[in-house]
Amino acid sequence: MQSSLARVEIDWEQFGLEPRWLKHETSDCVAALQADFNSGAAEQRRLLAGAAVRDETVLFVDVIGTVVPDELRSTSDYEAFQRLPDQGFSVGAKRLPVGTRPALAGEVSGADRDLGLRLLNRDAPLPWWALDLSGDGRNHNGRWISEEPPGELRPILHDSLGEPVAAVWVSPDERLRWYLVPDGTDWNTILDWLVHQAIPAYIPSAASRFRLASSVDPSLETEAESQARRALVEMEERHAVERAHLENVLAEARAAADSMREGLLYSSGDVLVQAVAQVLTAAGFAVDDLDVSLGATISADLLVTLGSHRRLIEVKSAGRSASESLVLDLKRHLDTWAVVSPGQPVEGGTLVVNHDLRVPPSQRTRPVYRRREFVASLTLPVISTLDLYDWWRAGNWDAIRTAVWGRS
Repeated sequence: MQSSLARVEIDWEQFGLEPRWLKHETSDCVAALQADFNSGAAEQRRLLAGAAVRDETVLFVDVIGTVVPDELRSTSDYEAFQRLPDQGFSVGAKRLPVGTRPALAGEVSGADRDLGLRLLNRDAPLPWWALDLSGDGRNHNGRWISEEPPGELRPILHDSLGEPVAAVWVSPDERLRWYLVPDGTDWNTILDWLVHQAIPAYIPSAASRFRLASSVDPSLETEAESQARRALVEMEERHAVERAHLENVLAEARAAADSMREGLLYSSGDVLVQAVAQVLTAAGFAVDDLDVSLGATISADLLVTLGSHRRLIEVKSAGRSASESLVLDLKRHLDTWAVVSPGQPVEGGTLVVNHDLRVPPSQRTRPVYRRREFVASLTLPVISTLDLYDWWRAGNWDAIRTAVWGRS
C-alpha cells in the first residue's frame, strides 16, 4: 500500500506475498506496510472495511524515526511522529543516546516476542527512539479539551529506563494491531516475520485463504509438525531468557569495570589517586590516603602496608610523555617522610603514572620512560596505569604486589 516500498529490494515471491500499491484494490489485504494515511486514505478504508466483513484482525507495520536526521533540527524533543491508523492520535519518537541497548519487555510473548528477538539483531550502530503515545484534543466553546488516546501501546522492546523502543498499538477491540519498529530495520526481516509468525498467529484464516509460503493452519498439522513447532517456540523462549540473563551479567560487569577503566586510563588528580588506591586494596595492601590522614598535601599520595612493610606511592598523570622530574618529586617525599610521620618508617617509594592521556590507551607506549640512560639510573619502581589496569582486570594480584615492591 505504500509506494516508498517500491524502492526497496524485496523478492515478494520468496515470501509468497503479492504487494498492492496505491490505487490498487486493498479490501482483501491482510497487512499494511508503512501506510500513508493521507495519500493512501482510500486504500486504508477499503482494507479496514474488508477485514471487518471477514471479522479479521488487520496488521499495520511502520518504521519510525530517521537514521540520518534532517540537518535542520526541530526544537522539539520528538524527531518523528506517526498518526494512528484511522485515528486522531499519534506516537512520537525521541532519539535515544548512542549506545542504547534495548531489552525484551517482560510481558511480551508469542509472535511479538519473535519480532523483538529479530529487532535485537539489528546492526549495533543503528539508532533507537523512545516511543510515546500522545492524546489529541478539540476546541469546545473556546475551551481546549484534551482526549486520552484509545487502545494501548504495548512495549516489545524497551530501553534501560523502561521506555518502549519497539511496540504495538492495539485498538480497544483488538482488531487492529499497529507495529512500530525503528528506522534501519531490514524489510525482509519484517516480511519473514509477517509470513511465519504474525499472520498465522493473528489472522489464521488469511494464512489458509492465501496459502502463504510455509504457512499451515495449526489445526491441520501432524503430531510431528506440532511437536517441532512447539519445540522451536520453547527454544526461542529459552534463548530469550538466557540472553536477558547474560545481558544483565554483562551490564553488571561493565558497570563495575567502567569506573576503574575511567579512573586508571582516562583520569588525573583525585579520581586517578582513588582508582589506584582501589586496585592496591584489591591486591591486598592496606592503603592510607595521606592527604586525608595528614590533613594537607605535604607528602606522597598514598601509604601502603603489606604485613610489616610500608611504602609511599606517588600518583601522577601526563598529557603526553611523563616528565623525568616526577621521580624527583617522589624522592623528596621520601627524604622528608621521617619528619612528616616519625615512627612509621618506609622501605621506599613507587611512582604510578597515567601518561599519554591525550592518546587512546591502545596507542600509548607501554613503558612510562623510554630514555635508556634515565631508565638505567632509576632506583625506584615506576608503574604505568596501563600495566596496573591489565593486572587488575586479570586478577593478577601477585604481579601488582611485585611491581609495587620493585622486585623481579
